[in-house]
Amino acid sequence: MVRRLIINWRQQEETRHIVPVAELLLDDVDGEARYEFGYIEGVHRARELGFQPFAAFPEIERRYVSRDLFPFFRNRVMPATRPDYLEYVTALGLTPDTASAVDLLGRSEGRRHTDHIETILAAERSADRSRYLTHFLARGVRHVPGAEEAIRDVAQDVELSAVLEPTNPKNPRARQLQLGGRSLGYVPDYLLFDVDALDAAAAGARFTVVRVNPSPAPAHHRLVVRIDAAWPSDFVPFSGRQFQPITPPASAIRFDRTA
Repeated sequence: MVRRLIINWRQQEETRHIVPVAELLLDDVDGEARYEFGYIEGVHRARELGFQPFAAFPEIERRYVSRDLFPFFRNRVMPATRPDYLEYVTALGLTPDTASAVDLLGRSEGRRHTDHIETILAAERSADRSRYLTHFLARGVRHVPGAEEAIRDVAQDVELSAVLEPTNPKNPRARQLQLGGRSLGYVPDYLLFDVDALDAAAAGARFTVVRVNPSPAPAHHRLVVRIDAAWPSDFVPFSGRQFQPITPPASAIRFDRTA
C-alpha cells in the first residue's frame, strides 16, 4: 500500500492561509521502503503568498527519492529515546509498539516551533478496502467559547456531530464538532473536501472520539477524532487540483482510483 502525506504551509501574515504545497509518498515493496517527495499544484498559490521552496528540496519540478526518511521529516518525529515518548504517542491515540514515523507525522501534523509546516496523512482504506478511515486533531479549541469545559465531559468512543457553519466568517464550509449541542472545536479545513464528498455520496461518515487529552496537554492535542465512512466508488482523498503533483512520480508509485 502506498501512503501519502500532504505538506501544508501556514501563512503567518495577513490572511493566515493554510495551503498544500507538497507530498511525501511511501511505498513498501517486499519489505523495502521507498520515499518520494514532490511539490504539488498548490505551491503556486503559496508562492504568491510568500512561500519559498524548502532548502532541503529547492527545485519545484523535481521529484526527490530516498530509501530512508528524509531528514526534513525525520527531525519532526519524536525519538523513541525521549523520556516523554510513551506519553506523547499515547496522547495521539497511537500504540508505541506499532506506530511508524509516517503514523506519527500524520497524527501529530509534524509541527515545530521553528517553521509553519504541517504534515497530513491522506485517508486510507480499511483492511477489507470498503471503509474510509482517517484521524485528526480538533482545530480551534482555544477559540471556541466553552470548548475546553465541554471537552472535559467527553468520553472516549463517543460519536460527535460535524455541523455545517455557513455563517463562519473565515470559511462558510466550516464544520463545527458538537456533542449534545455543545461546541468542541472544528474539523480541519484540509478535510472538508473529503467530508463534503462523503456526504454527497451518502457514505454515512461517523466522527468518533479516540482520545481526550485534558490540560496540561497542548490545546491542539485536546481531542483526537476518527472519521469512518463507506468508501464511495471512484473516490480519491485529496483529489482536487491543488493536490495534483507538478511532476508525475518518478517510479511505479502512483495514486489512482484503484490504489
